[in-house]
Amino acid sequence: MIRRIAVVVIALLSLSGAVAGAPCNVEVLFASPSAESSFEQRIIDEIDAASEQLLIAMYSFTHDELGAAVIRAHRRGVDVYVLLDQSQGGPDAALERSKLEAEGIATAVEQRAGTLHHKFVVIDQQKVITGSYDWSEGADFENIAIMECAEVALLYVDEFTRIANDLLGLGWFELIVPTASVPGDPCLECLALLNSSTQEDFAECPGVDTHLACRLETYIPYYVYYCSRAAIETVLLGVPGVELDLATAIIDCICEGLFE
Repeated sequence: MIRRIAVVVIALLSLSGAVAGAPCNVEVLFASPSAESSFEQRIIDEIDAASEQLLIAMYSFTHDELGAAVIRAHRRGVDVYVLLDQSQGGPDAALERSKLEAEGIATAVEQRAGTLHHKFVVIDQQKVITGSYDWSEGADFENIAIMECAEVALLYVDEFTRIANDLLGLGWFELIVPTASVPGDPCLECLALLNSSTQEDFAECPGVDTHLACRLETYIPYYVYYCSRAAIETVLLGVPGVELDLATAIIDCICEGLFE
């Protein structure tokens, strides 16, 4: 049988400077070895309820019914993106992957075998299903957690985006949550200034040489989920060669006076 534990937690997250604290609903399921101990139907139900986006990062994805649910979501207009580990290159895995690709679903494989051990799906950037369970058959003892919490979901979106874009260079930038435009918001004005800066603009900032200025321009556009100075500092830290003091200096240089 499946043992269920439902809890409500208070999210204590940094999340690029966001102020957390909203209750998050978490359901934890443990399965034992029996005919009724699979999680498939519950996961299928959650996928079938998706309306906007599915981000799937799986070490193994060989389950036909789960694959069929993902394809149904894609066919009804849900944006679906799938990351898989290269070690899942056997006939069964390749067959499932080929079905997704044949449907036009954005699918990519981490080419270093055994590297991608993630086992999560983000649904509509509001809900995460993760745990020990691969999307395959055969294991006896498994667990999943179903977390309905936007703050947590955005952390997983960020990790998915990091793998897809920073590590694999896929250019899946549409995964990023658009930042709402608020006229007169100094943070968004600063972000806009950074994203419109040229190599020459960055080179005028203290501590930025020609090579780093080029790199800073290459990394444009910069995105944040919830705009704050700390959030902008965090994305700048993603540029090789930028430390915290330098990120602070770049913001002071490009966004002079906005945060005073």
